[in-house]
Amino acid sequence: MFLALREIRRNKKHFSLITAVITLVGILVFFLTGLAVGLQSVMTQAATDLKADHIALADNSNNSVQASIIPQTDADLVKAPEISQLGFSALTIKKSDGTQLTSFAFAMDPTSFTAPKVTEGKLYASSGEVVVDDSLKREGYKLGDIFHTSQSNLKFKIVGFTHNQTYSSYPVIYLSIPDWQTTGVQYRNAVSAIAARGSFTAESLRAAHLKSQTISEFTDNIPGVSAQNLTFALMVGALILVSAVILGVFIYVLTLQKRKIFGVMKAQGIGNKTIAFSVFWQTAILSIAGSVLAVSLTLAAAATLPAAVPFTIPWILFGLIGAIMVAFSLLGAGFSVLSASRINPLIAIK
Repeated sequence: MFLALREIRRNKKHFSLITAVITLVGILVFFLTGLAVGLQSVMTQAATDLKADHIALADNSNNSVQASIIPQTDADLVKAPEISQLGFSALTIKKSDGTQLTSFAFAMDPTSFTAPKVTEGKLYASSGEVVVDDSLKREGYKLGDIFHTSQSNLKFKIVGFTHNQTYSSYPVIYLSIPDWQTTGVQYRNAVSAIAARGSFTAESLRAAHLKSQTISEFTDNIPGVSAQNLTFALMVGALILVSAVILGVFIYVLTLQKRKIFGVMKAQGIGNKTIAFSVFWQTAILSIAGSVLAVSLTLAAAATLPAAVPFTIPWILFGLIGAIMVAFSLLGAGFSVLSASRINPLIAIK
């Protein structure tokens, strides 16, 4: 480590450029990761926060909650350790200026385990009361406001706000099932889905003509989620690989430039093990410094983003990506070590 640090101090500009390259690639990796997780969050957060283990949909819905209509008589047949009947549908708000705002209605009993966590105000208790995501504050809404829907010109009063409750990128409006059933004739005496803690009994699912899926399967079936996650995963993976190759090439070229130095070191009796440790320590220091700097600059950039940009800081994932970048960089440095170990001091110092 002593040799590695001493050489870094003596060639600050050289190693600063290598660290800068690692940092720039790292910023791209971490920023894209934050955007990917943020986009996944706005697509699925409200569904994830239902705190359910399984979701049952109509067996003819093709795993689409918006196509699932379960008659109330069938919904009442379903059995599980703990159950919450749910209503899902798009809901269009008519704003006072004549424009429209798309949202998503989540209907449930306010006393059920799926009820939202209110950050301001209270839960809905009476007919016509709703709890909405606090992103609607950016549209000018506040506690006590009344809005109309485009579907049936219904009136709802905002009595509470939640935080980060979105579905398919739309803000979620929580309301009672009786109120939700009035938003469309197709929802009368029906629900969209049934959430359960634990597992449904197979007999009750067959009797009600329903199909159960886990909550992760349910979120994966939201249109666009799987394709989005796969796209970002491939992009981030490719960038991690590119950054590792870049660092490996830099270290390898640096090793070739120091052939004479390594030759002199070997002529003085310094062994391959000492040289190898020096190369590995240099790589580790540069990759760790670059990763930490990249995370710091990513956090600084995230702080300047407008609230409308879906950016989430996944600390565990950032740590994992940083560790992978360091590990791949050390793997690339292994080729440099192999090259250094083969240097003949008699030839190198000529």
